[in-house]
Amino acid sequence: MSQHISENTHKLAVFDFDGTITRRDSFNDLIIWKFGLLRFLIRMFSLTPLIILYKLGLVDNAVPKCKMFKSFFKGMKEEDFIDLCQTYSLTRIDFLVREQTRELIKRHKEKGHILIIVSASLESWIYPWAKENSFEEVIGSKPEIANGSLTGNFQGENCYGIEKINRLQQLYPKRSGYYIYAYGDSKGDRELINYADQGYYISRKLFLRNEL
Repeated sequence: MSQHISENTHKLAVFDFDGTITRRDSFNDLIIWKFGLLRFLIRMFSLTPLIILYKLGLVDNAVPKCKMFKSFFKGMKEEDFIDLCQTYSLTRIDFLVREQTRELIKRHKEKGHILIIVSASLESWIYPWAKENSFEEVIGSKPEIANGSLTGNFQGENCYGIEKINRLQQLYPKRSGYYIYAYGDSKGDRELINYADQGYYISRKLFLRNEL
């Protein structure tokens, strides 16, 4: 998708988070950071059958992710989870950011573009870092809360694939009013990249060929 850029057209720079802004998956990194590598590996081993089914395309990617999240966070008080995510975000994420993407974010910012993150990871640990780095919106998954504690489930649809576009359109419904740059690194970003006027796979480093 492409359109003419006029002076009145708003420019959105939309980034996936894990593997695009960061060098590794922040969900796994958070668990290891909080609970240790050994506990992470033990739980990961127990999920091997589900992971195999996901790789074979027989279950949605949210299934093993939700199982892992539930095994570590079910029953945690909401305020404790918020504090954990805040601390992790502001002390750890900056070390995970790809330098090439950091420069790309800087260039979009200098041009006055609206910076947005759309991710399947939870907004809870993305937002504090994003706020510190001039992102105006964070669109991601959210934990389900009941009686002040995490149930271990997620609210609504997993923010993956076509759901990334659905969530973006809720905030920016008038597509003709925006020129969109989008960056991703996996098949979960395919629809978003195709939806954009200029879409790039970071893992393929195609964005390095483009001059903003």
